[in-house]
Amino acid sequence: MFFDKKEIKNENTYLMKIGALLIHAAKIDEKYSKDEDKIIRKTLLELGADEENLDSIMDGAKNKEEKSNQI
Repeated sequence: MFFDKKEIKNENTYLMKIGALLIHAAKIDEKYSKDEDKIIRKTLLELGADEENLDSIMDGAKNKEEKSNQI
């Protein structure tokens, strides 16, 4: 393996934060659709997410977005 677990965890953390931002942007119109979810998943894959970790990254991103403060 080229990366140790700490490096992979950090990469997933960044991808979760990016995902949370994308989810937040998609929810601005208060209509978060399955199509928007697919687009965000595809984008995260293009940014380097592993397909096997994608569900956990998305779950973390959704959790972070829900816990974010609204200004």
